[in-house]
Amino acid sequence: MLKKIITSKSSKKKQRLRLILVLATSFMLIMVANVMDYGYILRTQNTVNSVYNDRVVAQDYIYQLSGLFYQKELSLEDSHGFFEATNDSIASLLSRFGETKLTHNEAGFFFDLRKNYVELTSLEDKLLHQKESAGTTRKDIQTELLEIRKNLDDLEGVQFAEGGQMTERSNRALGMNALLSKVELVFLVIIGFVVLQMVLLRTNRLGKVN
Repeated sequence: MLKKIITSKSSKKKQRLRLILVLATSFMLIMVANVMDYGYILRTQNTVNSVYNDRVVAQDYIYQLSGLFYQKELSLEDSHGFFEATNDSIASLLSRFGETKLTHNEAGFFFDLRKNYVELTSLEDKLLHQKESAGTTRKDIQTELLEIRKNLDDLEGVQFAEGGQMTERSNRALGMNALLSKVELVFLVIIGFVVLQMVLLRTNRLGKVN
């Protein structure tokens, strides 16, 4: 009888240790899955915010700059007093565009744009104070405006490319998030099954002892 009691106590202790081990392991796995899940959610949120702040907003700046430089082309024949008005708006847009998150290629295109814009304003100033032989200066301005248009096209291409990549990264993160949610559900089902089996096993043993 004493031997049965000792054996019963030893069996109960082993069962408790196994249960604790199973629960601890499952808890750790679920915690790791939750941390990874949170990381993917945070990454998706950052990507969505970046798409708006660094791509949608930047695209709007490019659109406004394109309109202002097009006005310069139209007003080239009658430039007196108009250049200064548009230059203030352009300078403001360039400053705001520079505050967005630029990729390596985008930074290079933006550098070229600012350099060509400085050369353009220099030519415009020269034209405003030139009384004779202005034809060459006007041609130089047209050439500079063409280069600026190319710079804006390059920057616009970056927005589409980066926007597509960010959307793809968001979709991958959301896919991993959904996968981890399924894994967590599987873990919970396994934990419930293991605990149920251990409880039933303990009940059967107690019934046999009695």
